[in-house]
Amino acid sequence: MRRTGLFVLLVVVLGALAAMQWLGMFAGDDIAIPMDGSPTTATPAPAPAVRPDPTTGATATPLGDGLQATRTQVALPPNPNLADAPTAWLRVVDHASDQPIAGVPLRTVQTGREIAFTDERGLAGIPLREPEQLAAVVDGYLLRLVPTRLHSTETEPQVVRMVLDQWSIVREVRFTTPNGARVTEAFVRFRPLGNGKQKPTPAPIPAEDAVLQRAWEEHLLLAQRPVCADVPVQLGTWSEDRVHRLTDGAAVRFLAPGAFTLEAATTSGLAAKVDVRVDAAPRTNAPAVRVAMAAGAFLTGTVVDASGTPLADTRLVQQGSDPLGLVATTSANGTFRFGPLPAGPLTLHVHHGEHQPLAFGPITVPGEAVRIALQPLSRSALRGRVRSHPNHRPLAGATVVWTPPTGTPVTVKTNAEGQFVLPATGNVDARLTILAVGHVERVEMVTPGAAFADYDVWPAAAMERVAAGLSTIFAGSVLDAEGRPVAGAFVRWTPAQPTAAATGLANAGAVPGRRVLSGATLELPATVSTGSDGGFVLETTQFGPGRLHLFGNDAIAVNLVAIAGVTRNDIRLKP
Repeated sequence: MRRTGLFVLLVVVLGALAAMQWLGMFAGDDIAIPMDGSPTTATPAPAPAVRPDPTTGATATPLGDGLQATRTQVALPPNPNLADAPTAWLRVVDHASDQPIAGVPLRTVQTGREIAFTDERGLAGIPLREPEQLAAVVDGYLLRLVPTRLHSTETEPQVVRMVLDQWSIVREVRFTTPNGARVTEAFVRFRPLGNGKQKPTPAPIPAEDAVLQRAWEEHLLLAQRPVCADVPVQLGTWSEDRVHRLTDGAAVRFLAPGAFTLEAATTSGLAAKVDVRVDAAPRTNAPAVRVAMAAGAFLTGTVVDASGTPLADTRLVQQGSDPLGLVATTSANGTFRFGPLPAGPLTLHVHHGEHQPLAFGPITVPGEAVRIALQPLSRSALRGRVRSHPNHRPLAGATVVWTPPTGTPVTVKTNAEGQFVLPATGNVDARLTILAVGHVERVEMVTPGAAFADYDVWPAAAMERVAAGLSTIFAGSVLDAEGRPVAGAFVRWTPAQPTAAATGLANAGAVPGRRVLSGATLELPATVSTGSDGGFVLETTQFGPGRLHLFGNDAIAVNLVAIAGVTRNDIRLKP
């Protein structure tokens, strides 16, 4: 009964993961088992401009100009929550042996960025400004969720217990070229065959081991998050669109047995699309999934407008995507080349900033070159003026970017009076971004053809904001009982009567026909950390009386009054 409940919970949680932006505070031997038991082979397709792959010696077609494989470009955003010194300590151990595990990456759940590694003692210092959800990622172990507690120490760290994954079905994947050589790397997707109603058997987790049960649940939750990007975990129906970047012989962990369509491609021009079955065979001596790849096919064509004029910079992607995440961009004469692809039908989504988007297909690949004609979008002039807040000084040379939901962004500059005229396309609201040197970025949803409007932007420099009466600054230092500076301490401003967003532009979003996404108000952190000299600078728009105190220790505090345009530099916080 307990296992049934756990399985129901798993299904509910995994179904909800597709809508989650991020979690709240709180990987045997050879396998690619073809359906008929013989090595799988993709149907070869003719491809132009064939040359040997320099790494494998295989005959393959490179991507070439105008094609981009987006899966190869992993750009992690910066983490603004990082401090300049450890604020928490973690010790990672093996749950069964209680022995420390060295070299464990600790990553943020939100972005997947690594912020620390454990040393030979299993210890890692975590430099966080605020509490944040982390994950411990070790291949062969279940993924663990780590709700990090600040102020833990090197001598009394927070303990994370890693559990060996004994329940996933582990299989290796082997790739070969048409001449039998190894393929060193491929991008692979497993899509379940059938009606998509796979019912995986829940893992036989001992009911008496609460740590193990919790580890399994966390593993399933994290398997689709960025922290799992380099750990191939396949959750069947719930992760059918996930693409794994696999080296030859890499082990994939499947939640349950089943039949899959395996799609694979390489940046050197190889492709494959085959059906395979993963059975619940023993974890050792299990057959590998063997995939014989072939030279991929390339679709070529031209994109033109209604009059037959070629359209440059048109963007083309495959409906449903493909393992490489291919994006083709037309050249100056409107031509494109899209691939590598296995033989078969596909539909292309075609986007150009000044034309209506189009789903073109299905097209049979390989085949003749195609000609795609796009219809123009309606165009309307969008006018406005960019000013500095709060003095309403016009800003010349500011950059204004119109980004429609589909198509190419349009960029213009403001004139000497801060005014701009922008050719907006389409008939739906789009993002208008204002970028002015020395000012905070403003982003707003605007309707094409909207009436003339002023777009006011905040000064980016804190001292300019204080001088304009927009904010106040508290500066000083944190000292210990002996009067020595304390580095890495967190100082927080708590107003007696918290107000809504800052004044000035706070009501801009309420103007009919306007919806400001960012930059209408000034968003400042309520907590800052001290530097190596114990000093801090905290800016706020929360005016009036309040308390400046150490985060987590309200006893160390001073009562102050935040006055717009006033700076306090003499504050001392100490026991």
